[in-house]
Amino acid sequence: MRTLVIIFVLVLIVIIAKRLWQKPQAAARRKLKNERMVQCANCGIYIPEQEALQRDRHHYCSQAHLDEDSH
Repeated sequence: MRTLVIIFVLVLIVIIAKRLWQKPQAAARRKLKNERMVQCANCGIYIPEQEALQRDRHHYCSQAHLDEDSH
């Protein structure tokens, strides 16, 4: 009987820990789905608009690409 109670408590702890761990991931996925993606004018990769550098309606993935395109 004692072993059964210990197993039950361990399973309960695992279930609770799993739920606590999964909630932040779900929120992060929702955030990424709503974020607008823009294309780097230099290399063409897509990056989140918030992370992009912008000059004259063009978006860049890094400072180096922004500098390359301005020369």
